[in-house]
Amino acid sequence: MSSTTLTNPSERDKSTILIVDDEIVSRYTVKVLLESEGYHLVFAESGAEALEKAQTEMPDVMLLDVMMPEMDGFQVCQHLRANPRLAELPIVMVTALDDRESRLKGLEVGADDFMSKPFDKAELRARIRTITRLNRYRRLVETEEQLAYLANYDVLTSLPNRNLLLERLRQMIRRAHHNQQQSIIVLAFDLDGFQIVNDSFGSALGDKLLCEIAHRVTQLVPPEATVARLGGDEFVVIAESDRPVKDVGELTQQLLERISQPINLNQHEIVITASIGISVYPDDGKEALTLLNNADTAMSRAKTQGKNTYQFFTNEMNVVSFERLILENQLRKVLFQEEMRLYYQPQVDLHTGEIIGVEALLRWQHPELGLRTPDKFVSVLEEMGLIIQVGEWVLRTACEQNFAWQQAGFKPIRVSVNMSGRQFQQADLLASIENILLASQLEPQYLELELTESMLMADDQDKKHGSFATFSRLQKMGVKIAVDDFGTGYSSLSYLKRFPVDTLKVDRSFVKDVCTDSDDAAITDAIIAMAHSLQLDVVAEGVETKAQSHFLQAKGCEYAQGYLFSPPIDADKMTDMLRQTKTNPNVFEQLILFAQ
Repeated sequence: MSSTTLTNPSERDKSTILIVDDEIVSRYTVKVLLESEGYHLVFAESGAEALEKAQTEMPDVMLLDVMMPEMDGFQVCQHLRANPRLAELPIVMVTALDDRESRLKGLEVGADDFMSKPFDKAELRARIRTITRLNRYRRLVETEEQLAYLANYDVLTSLPNRNLLLERLRQMIRRAHHNQQQSIIVLAFDLDGFQIVNDSFGSALGDKLLCEIAHRVTQLVPPEATVARLGGDEFVVIAESDRPVKDVGELTQQLLERISQPINLNQHEIVITASIGISVYPDDGKEALTLLNNADTAMSRAKTQGKNTYQFFTNEMNVVSFERLILENQLRKVLFQEEMRLYYQPQVDLHTGEIIGVEALLRWQHPELGLRTPDKFVSVLEEMGLIIQVGEWVLRTACEQNFAWQQAGFKPIRVSVNMSGRQFQQADLLASIENILLASQLEPQYLELELTESMLMADDQDKKHGSFATFSRLQKMGVKIAVDDFGTGYSSLSYLKRFPVDTLKVDRSFVKDVCTDSDDAAITDAIIAMAHSLQLDVVAEGVETKAQSHFLQAKGCEYAQGYLFSPPIDADKMTDMLRQTKTNPNVFEQLILFAQ
């Protein structure tokens, strides 16, 4: 007889009984005795089948015959007790053997109860009814315990979560209120650059990193302190203290040092730092939420102060936080309210004076504060995740404007657009650029994307899937690639040799003093020579004087941009400037002659 599963819709919420017996008569007998009770009955004819169905059905109780061929009931019981998912399954062993030795052996392998054949109808029903009721109660208790745990603890790190942290902080505040000499230290910190690690190596390694940080901090703080994870990479430490100034100084320094020690994960050595914000009861607040929010505000200030540091809360920070909140709310509406603007700065051939390209520069036409430069709002766009949406608008607007200039009969030039690291992490970046070029009708060779050195260094060195592959595909499309602000970051020759790059842009900080500072002159000369050795074009930024222009021209720099030629200007003024090139192509020729 094949194994049988008896069920109907009304039984779906009933207890499941798994009956294991190799004899057809025994199985039929149990079916007749228990069917009227409304249980969900599942049958297995062998030990192997019993183990399989126990895994899939997760029964409330198992009636297990002892004497079976190949794998007897004792062996089945041993396998079940060794399985973490089934170790608590109630097992009633059924045997015709009524001897003491068999019962002792069954208890040794983990049986919960025994019954003898032939079954007594009343006894079987009573036993099963009692066991299933107890099992449902046990599961209910376990479920409630799990829900209580999830409500108070972080699943990944097993640290207290925000709910439990606030409860413990409130308890500390009540104690401190009665003990006037007691203070409470609240340290909020998150990990600098954690998102880069997560994006570069994957969330699985990111989770391991968070667990290691949780372990390090827990081992470091006093046993009576609480370490909590609020979510993401943000942690909080709270501790009672009767000498807060001394304790804060010691603990924060220890935290910074301990967190920044190298971590080896999956054959990767990772060094990460933290930014810590500090608030102290009662000076910085007398309510739990106030203290936590003030510590978080101080943490944000610590990040702006250079990271890997700590910052005490001050009342002035609340003013800054309020202003930041207003800024975020305003930025959410800028695209819908058409407040973003693109300005253009011409790039000039230093040998002919011709305009060969423009750099598209983002501006915000604030309704009250006027025209705002990127340093006032781009970092906030990055943190808010709006940089992707704004970046697409910039790219699309720049391409449409460049094509419009070509349609107006001007000589084709390239337009350079700055790209953020987050934009390059888009899975659909290539498709997005292709669609924008197609919609704007701009040929790819007239678009140049500007990247920073740090974006090259963050590459995972995977030529098939990393940013290398993205750069290569863009180049194959015909899009130009430029490295912006070269010289201020890593300045790695090996990365330049490895990546498909067309242009190097010398940072304005070097160009500024090339005529008065021998070091800057030597560095600029070396950058130009290195770029040429790699067959790269060079654009010097921030050119403001004829002397600078002459120096760069003498060193072989091909192109320049800066206030010597023009500040960033809106599209209409740029159109007027391009109109001049139709009658005078070498419009800037006089500006790049020898300084008199």
